[in-house]
Amino acid sequence: MIDDQTKKSTTRRLKLIRGQLDGIERMIDQEKYCIDIINQITAVRNALEKVSLLVMKSHIESCVADSIEVGDEKKKAQKIDELMETLYKFVT
Repeated sequence: MIDDQTKKSTTRRLKLIRGQLDGIERMIDQEKYCIDIINQITAVRNALEKVSLLVMKSHIESCVADSIEVGDEKKKAQKIDELMETLYKFVT
């Protein structure tokens, strides 16, 4: 479960990213310099990665921590496997 602070932060960041994407679309329509467009795309990708890390941190602090505290070894192993699979996708 995403906490209120993370929800506010990610929502704010996603709105900024949406604005950046609109800007990129305008740049393409206006046939701006390709490198400038690529730089903006890179900025959006980096911003999305930061949003992902915020959500991942929230997940670890809530869902993963809860499964560890409960002491259910099967559930804990499932959460760790799920997290590792997600981390693998994130970094590759």
